Amino acid sequence: MFVQMVIQIPILLFAGAMFSTYEYFKKTLSKMNHINVYGLSGLMLAQMILIYWMLPLNIDRAVVIPWVDGAKVISMVLAGLLVGEALQKSPVTIQLFFIGYFSAMMVWLGLYFLHTDLRLCNAYSLNSQHWTGYGLIFISIFTLAYWSFRVVKNKSSI
Repeated sequence: MFVQMVIQIPILLFAGAMFSTYEYFKKTLSKMNHINVYGLSGLMLAQMILIYWMLPLNIDRAVVIPWVDGAKVISMVLAGLLVGEALQKSPVTIQLFFIGYFSAMMVWLGLYFLHTDLRLCNAYSLNSQHWTGYGLIFISIFTLAYWSFRVVKNKSSI
């Protein structure tokens, strides 16, 4: 559980965000500009993909069914592409809304994983669930701090 939710999913998101800087993906994503004004549609879709893969039932399915794991990999890279492209075109207030929502969701889920005595994923132990809770809280704090640093750095260079 820890490896999937705290290591694999963030790496896939980051890879997708890095792919969004390549010219081929920029051209492909720019064709959707009429429905992705200010990056809102991309951020909404990426948020829905993230929420789907944060559900313990779907994490269990990804462990047991190989094609579901493949779908997870593809959808997380797609979410990263959408986030990377949306962060380039959205104003700071929209970014703050989505980063804040993401951070709050991750902290809540991390605290829930930490404090529940129920094993939420059948494929993983309770100890793995608790470590995942710590990891999700760390990811949330790191993401919010990195985004804040990036915004302050960009504002000072203007």
